[in-house]
Amino acid sequence: MALRYHLTFEPDWRSAPLAFWVPAAPAPVPHKGYVFLHVDAAGVDLQFSSVDQLDHFIDVLATQPMPTSRQLSRKRGLPVGPNGHWLSRLPARLKAPRERLKLVAGLRAVRARLQAGPGGQISSGSTSSDQRTRLFIARSASTHSRK
Repeated sequence: MALRYHLTFEPDWRSAPLAFWVPAAPAPVPHKGYVFLHVDAAGVDLQFSSVDQLDHFIDVLATQPMPTSRQLSRKRGLPVGPNGHWLSRLPARLKAPRERLKLVAGLRAVRARLQAGPGGQISSGSTSSDQRTRLFIARSASTHSRK
């Protein structure tokens, strides 16, 4: 599954669906906000505000058998029910075994392209796609030093 993706700036990193579940805060870009990765997967806009979120998403979908949202919710250790978990909000068609395999392979390819350098599509704004790609990787990487 070849996935299309683009990067944008958003005012708050916590608006990404995985932000509560993978709370590694990326560093903001001064005067612009946070770099978000948007991946189009069969018409569904998957949003990530850090590489850690993307990696977690891939890890969960690659797990055989896939864990339940109840199991994943318990790991967070807070009284948040499984119905609020990002996995429960993911459309069922993307969770089907065959589609999951394609999605995981596609997301790994996107991850590799981001790590390798420029790619994707230019989104609106004055910052080039190349700069956004570098910022997404660099700003996400800075979360590792702040953990």
